[in-house]
Amino acid sequence: MQFPNRTKIVATLGPASRGKIAQLMRAGVDVFRLNTAHCDPPTLTKDVADIRRVAKALKRHVGVLVDLQGPKIRLGPFANAEPIFIRRGERLVLSVAPGVIGRAGHGSEPTRLGCRYRGLADDVRRGERILLDDGYMELRVESVEGTEVITRVVHGGLLKQYKGINLPGSAVSASPMTARDISDLAVALEAGADFIALSFVRCAGDVRALSRRIKAAGSDAQVIAKIERQAAIDDLPAIVEAADGIMVARGDMGVELGAENVPALQKRIIRACVEARKPVITATQMLESMITNPRPTRAEASDVANAIYDGTSAVMLSAETATGKHPVRAVQIMDRIVRSSENDLFVGFEHTRLRRKLTGETSVALATVRAAAYAALDVGARAIAVFTESGRTATLMAGERTATPVYAFSPHWRTVQRLSLVWGVCAMKVSHFRTSREMTLDGERQLLSRRLLRKGDRLVVVRGSIRESGLTNTMYIRTLGERG
Repeated sequence: MQFPNRTKIVATLGPASRGKIAQLMRAGVDVFRLNTAHCDPPTLTKDVADIRRVAKALKRHVGVLVDLQGPKIRLGPFANAEPIFIRRGERLVLSVAPGVIGRAGHGSEPTRLGCRYRGLADDVRRGERILLDDGYMELRVESVEGTEVITRVVHGGLLKQYKGINLPGSAVSASPMTARDISDLAVALEAGADFIALSFVRCAGDVRALSRRIKAAGSDAQVIAKIERQAAIDDLPAIVEAADGIMVARGDMGVELGAENVPALQKRIIRACVEARKPVITATQMLESMITNPRPTRAEASDVANAIYDGTSAVMLSAETATGKHPVRAVQIMDRIVRSSENDLFVGFEHTRLRRKLTGETSVALATVRAAAYAALDVGARAIAVFTESGRTATLMAGERTATPVYAFSPHWRTVQRLSLVWGVCAMKVSHFRTSREMTLDGERQLLSRRLLRKGDRLVVVRGSIRESGLTNTMYIRTLGERG
């Protein structure tokens, strides 16, 4: 058997792919994303159950990520639901008063549009920009009068009702958790989601607040913080520390911060996560043209490859698999790009490549995995086997970015599923045993029976006590098939 891709693939489930879960898994999906903005609670519950059922039938360990919508700011309804053309230089009023129906201006009357976000008039200031419809149209704030924001159109166009509003540069007061998000979170945790993605994160406090909610609900789901606002960039080190993982949400990031700034920010975020040994997902428009076309552009393939070269833990497909015409093919193409890029990075360097630098403070667990990574290179080991209760040791090992294949073994399904997002780790379940040695032998039997390794291969083993989660203090080298 061939070692799986080190960079994981996240695919969004939607109308185009709900009947193709098995095909998507076989094509290479490691984690399925469920977007609460486009599915109701019954659909969410059914999607999770279907993913678990198919994964069990295929004997796959696949993670489930539920993406909370967050406080998406939108326009209200328009008169007769008809689009409104706004012209450059014209005056436009955004009203947060309830019940306002959008209408085009006539004579001296300005165009007046309703906004569903009641805090708009409190958050914006004179001179600030307001972007409409993913940034295709731009307004400049001239004044705020009670419940009305008076603006001038900088870039106009044909505007439809309910389109999104972005406030780049404004201090948005809206909490990233809306009432709907709280309800969706309860459904996701009840269904058994492995990861919860939090949209429009402002600071580390937002992440910690969600973590407390999850813990209070009796769940161990991990929090993925989506970075898309300037406030999050400003507090990035603290957010990376507080979160279990990060998503580079390039869609709203591009609108909020400017498309020209996304490449540098993406590299900065990935670098911060690699240094912190936290999973990082690069998302949005990775193979966008495959929503309609059977193959990506060269630029898209390069975009995916560059994220892999930078060290991203996972690459994500959104509309490509949710609503696109070629969901399975999009995953297959993504898998091929990942494999080609990783071949360039690692093939020919099996026993010499190690990207981690020895910096910062070192715990016993971290010292153990570092020693294992270097020992594997020094003795030419075919693999590293990590035995872990919580998955923490395997995540630490992923931070070494070693070319040596890493297999993680845990007696807990939840741990195995969460490791589906961790770079370079192929996770498997072992039975519960009384001793670490029994669990180790079971893992070695799996490596041999699945033909991942052969007798005579050298294996570096990392393990700790099975009685205390998080205690990793043992590393040794053995040759498979030998006694001892």
